[in-house]
Amino acid sequence: MAMTATQFADFVRRAYLARAACRGKENEMKQYAPGKEPQYSREDDKLHHEEIELKGGIAGKLDNFWFYHKWKVIVSLAAVVLVAIMCVQMCGNTSDDLTFMYSGSAYLTTVPNYNQMLEVIADVMPEDYNGDGEKRVECAALNIYSEEQIKRRKAEIESGKDLPEYNTHINSQEYTSYNRLMQTGEYSLCLIEKWLYDDVANGVFCKLEDTLGYKPDYAIDSYAVYLWDTEFAKSNAEIFSAIPKETVLCLRMKNSITNKGSETNHKIAKETFIAIMNYKPSEN
Repeated sequence: MAMTATQFADFVRRAYLARAACRGKENEMKQYAPGKEPQYSREDDKLHHEEIELKGGIAGKLDNFWFYHKWKVIVSLAAVVLVAIMCVQMCGNTSDDLTFMYSGSAYLTTVPNYNQMLEVIADVMPEDYNGDGEKRVECAALNIYSEEQIKRRKAEIESGKDLPEYNTHINSQEYTSYNRLMQTGEYSLCLIEKWLYDDVANGVFCKLEDTLGYKPDYAIDSYAVYLWDTEFAKSNAEIFSAIPKETVLCLRMKNSITNKGSETNHKIAKETFIAIMNYKPSEN
């Protein structure tokens, strides 16, 4: 005759009680007393310290260590590698001593003599200000066309000349950036075309006499000169050939409101401006 489910469960319970009695486990006998369903504890499945036995010698111990600590090891190694890369980059990179601003119709950063232009400005710069062993100059260039220049280009295209048309949307964005930079004073040493210079409100640039101690005879007003009137540009005419003739050289005042141009950066720009203005060909 087949056992019912209840009879089978009672049989299992009695068999387990008999086994527990033989092993002397009183706690198991209490757990499986009549009227109670079998309850298993997760503690029964755990290995206690005295039951753990590492096999395989050193290899086994390493395998056990890796099993429990592999993510700690991986994260630690990744952190060490990252720090090492950062240190190498910091030690290998040099920073710029000065960044000047160019705004005008020339694609300055794409001309063949662009790097030479930066080098001659770095040469005339009085010193290596950041102490990294190299005098470095960079340029923040904005390519902007006046309305007159845009009209002239359109007329040239209509006449049959194979020339690229100016992108007026990008031109407008560059002009907006120029006005913002003039307001913030982020760059102090400036090379800008005359029409852009005329757009800037009075009182933005340093007076030549305050900066140099004199006003050059060729100054266009109290604040600026044409770059091509300086001995510096004349002595490096081939290098500066891509810069339009009506490009103005001037020094932006330090903005005390936004503090974008720090005291140190403005000092470097001022000393470089003075060096350019006082340049003599015999010094080259």
